[in-house]
Amino acid sequence: MVMRTDGTVMIFLYIFQILSLFITFWCVCSFSPDLSSFDAYGVKIAANDVLIVESLPSSFSFLVRLAPFDYSFSCTIPYNNTNQYVFSVAVDPEGTYNNPVRFVFIGINTLTKVPFIGSLTYVGVTGDAFVSATNGSRKASFSCVGWQINNYRFHQFPQLVTTTDDTINSDCFIVTMAPRNQLAYAFTKNLLIVYNLNQEIISTQLGIITWPDMSFIPYAVDYNRDLFFVILGYVGDSNIKFTPCAYLFSVSNSTFKVWDKWLYAPLTNTSWQASVTNHDADIYSPKYRMSVKINHFGNEVLIGIPIMNTIVILHINRINRTFSSSLRMLSNGKAIGMGKAVGWLNENLILVLVNTYSLNYIWLSSQLFTYNITNPNTFAVTSIFPNVQQTLSSSFGPIFLSFSITHNGTIVLLDSQGNYYIILPSSAGSLSDTSTNTISSSTLCIGGTYSEKLDVFACLLCPPGTSTNGLTGQSSCLPCKNNSFCPLGSSFGNIDSSSVLLSSINQGTPYPISPFSIRFDNILIQNMFTIRKSMSKHCLSVSPLFWTIIVIVLGLIIWLVLFALSRCAKDSMGHKAHQQMKRFLKRTDLIGEGEMVIGGLFSFSIIVLVSFAYSFSNAYFHRYPIEDLKNEATFACDPTLKNSQFSSGLMALMIPPNDDEIPLFSLLDSQPFTLHIDFINTLFKCTDITALQIKDNTLPMLISSCHDEGGSISISLALPTHSIKIQILLEGTNTIGALRIGLEAPGVNEENEAFEVIYKVFDLMFAQPLFVSGRVLTQQPSCVLTLTKVINRTYPLMEEEETKLSGMWLPTLSGDVNQMFVNDIEYKYSTSSSTILSITIDEAPFYTLNVQKPITDEDELIFSNLLFTIVCLEIFGLGFLIAKLIIIPLIKHLYFYFKKKNSMNRIDENNPNTWTPSSVRM
Repeated sequence: MVMRTDGTVMIFLYIFQILSLFITFWCVCSFSPDLSSFDAYGVKIAANDVLIVESLPSSFSFLVRLAPFDYSFSCTIPYNNTNQYVFSVAVDPEGTYNNPVRFVFIGINTLTKVPFIGSLTYVGVTGDAFVSATNGSRKASFSCVGWQINNYRFHQFPQLVTTTDDTINSDCFIVTMAPRNQLAYAFTKNLLIVYNLNQEIISTQLGIITWPDMSFIPYAVDYNRDLFFVILGYVGDSNIKFTPCAYLFSVSNSTFKVWDKWLYAPLTNTSWQASVTNHDADIYSPKYRMSVKINHFGNEVLIGIPIMNTIVILHINRINRTFSSSLRMLSNGKAIGMGKAVGWLNENLILVLVNTYSLNYIWLSSQLFTYNITNPNTFAVTSIFPNVQQTLSSSFGPIFLSFSITHNGTIVLLDSQGNYYIILPSSAGSLSDTSTNTISSSTLCIGGTYSEKLDVFACLLCPPGTSTNGLTGQSSCLPCKNNSFCPLGSSFGNIDSSSVLLSSINQGTPYPISPFSIRFDNILIQNMFTIRKSMSKHCLSVSPLFWTIIVIVLGLIIWLVLFALSRCAKDSMGHKAHQQMKRFLKRTDLIGEGEMVIGGLFSFSIIVLVSFAYSFSNAYFHRYPIEDLKNEATFACDPTLKNSQFSSGLMALMIPPNDDEIPLFSLLDSQPFTLHIDFINTLFKCTDITALQIKDNTLPMLISSCHDEGGSISISLALPTHSIKIQILLEGTNTIGALRIGLEAPGVNEENEAFEVIYKVFDLMFAQPLFVSGRVLTQQPSCVLTLTKVINRTYPLMEEEETKLSGMWLPTLSGDVNQMFVNDIEYKYSTSSSTILSITIDEAPFYTLNVQKPITDEDELIFSNLLFTIVCLEIFGLGFLIAKLIIIPLIKHLYFYFKKKNSMNRIDENNPNTWTPSSVRM
């Protein structure tokens, strides 16, 4: 029993080893690609003007579609064998129904690893013939019998398979088809293949005798009418680096000859591309995919190198059969993916698939860029897909893998899920709408845009100063009226630039600054004794000092008259009149206490000056508060003179206000707001607008009113709270030239007897237009409306009066208009099918407190005037005292001195020989 058991164990172990060897051999020799990936081992879609073909690895079949593509002439054809995996498909780039309708494919047998090339030719009724036969009926059933499986033609290449070496790179297997539908060409590292489709003849040439560098691994190829090929790949060593490379070669009598070689080099040695080694490029990976297209309109070849995130345009010298030294290169930053597919729309326009992957090959975005290369060394972006006018259909995924451009300009896109989308050219005045189905439809250009020729692009924005005059579907834009608001993408050209919709309303004004001097006695002195040469007539007429001087001058004249009377009057009447005048003037003498005649005369000037002071003080006292001042201060030289001093400061809301301020805060917080929004120069209508409040979720808001006329639309919203987040959704792709945001709220008055305060909340009227000359509103503008409380405290002029507290909201609209408005280049990057305006309304964490109080009160005024009167008397008295004690004695002394000197001079002149002591000394 023991021996029998041991024998059974031995037999089991023997069988296990055989199975292990078989499994190992199967794993080594079999090929197991990811059937769900459309990004593996080659391009899975090809198209021309009559045929679209796509390989579907997961269902082991081909999807084919005949033209006209706007009819559903689609068929699914199974592979000839379920062990077959198709790398790539190709069609005649210039195929028509006048030539055989066929496609070529390459692949590998997943069990034997034997590469193959094959073809299938359509033998049924053509699409255009079917349309004619059914009178254009789209409901007619199209038969797929023309795609017969027994028409498959296969050719295998077992010589490419070895059992010991798995590095022959048969997975880097590429194919192209020559114009005129007769020949196909396929390439691997070790073999070059010519496939005669009409005669079913295969010719081959070894790579070892063809490639100048035997490390060359092919990844992409294109062929033109002149029997020139450009093939892309990598050369190098996995231990060092692999460098992107291009060969220019030709074929003659099934013999290939390489003419020139180009090696990629980054623009600078310090760029990030200079450090990329591509060390594993000899093992197929989608990130190493490349693309190439020869310009059949000229002598240029467009190359896409996604691993370097770069496209290159090389020039071909057809005479010397070489690459020219001049080239153009464009990189898209530090990423992977630019140039995953490339194509020529015409001799000046190139189409580039710009995928953006991270450096570890994680997809981020996909876009189709159209560049105008008319100007040397310039890649001008003319179109980007998807865009605001051409959004992605829900049936098409966001990850683009490849595209084909047909001879008539149709673009066929392939996504990562194997879905294709057909973009058909549209006529002038329209665009290719890609938002629905699997094929585009023609749609009129929106207002403010135009399309002047047949193409697949979005409509262009009207340049500044032009518009479509409220029309759609235009092939050109017309000049706007003079002095009209006509920015980029204008739908209307008759909106006046001085329109109310473009005007601002701002109640905020600079708070007054207190005068240099806030002491009434200083102010009084300045206004009583100021006189200058440059004074105006008004200032001179109200100058107290001027009139005082006039009175003084008149007094001096009267004094001189009295002096003359005292010397000249001889009769009793004159003497009596002189005495009466002296007595009157002495009685009015406030300076010399009734002793001087001239003192009486000067007292009148004091009366004039003091009267001016009293009048000025009374008028100045009542120039308070500034809210009640309607006229200028005509009583003084300075018309802005007011009995107010001011102070202003910011107060944090977290600090509780004073008790008498709390009611005002409550009134402000309960003030109902109405938000007004105007969209200017647009074709949007009220039916396109939805208002939403953003909280934890989205809540609909009721639009109080909406008016759309004259190229503008105005809406009003009653706000439930002061702090709120709002979104205004405008469904559609219409352009908007300007935006105006306003806020309105009614005022209120209230009196509080307990605090002896009068409260007033002002009406709120605010509006601010937003626009930038030469730009158009972006699809997702946002702004913040910050509300600041402004509290004005006005103290009473009299103690028995009430304090006044007034308040208002001061809105501040913030938002960078350069971010909210875009130019024509930036507009091409927009992708949203609607415009969403986001407005955040919030209160500032502080408020402004303005305080106004009088410079002088009644008591100070009376006291200051009393002091001024005394000062005037003392000043004049001091003047008389100085005159009496110093000036008059000095004048008398000088008078007698010069009088005596003159007398002595006359004596000397009359007695010249008179002896003097001086004559003796001489």
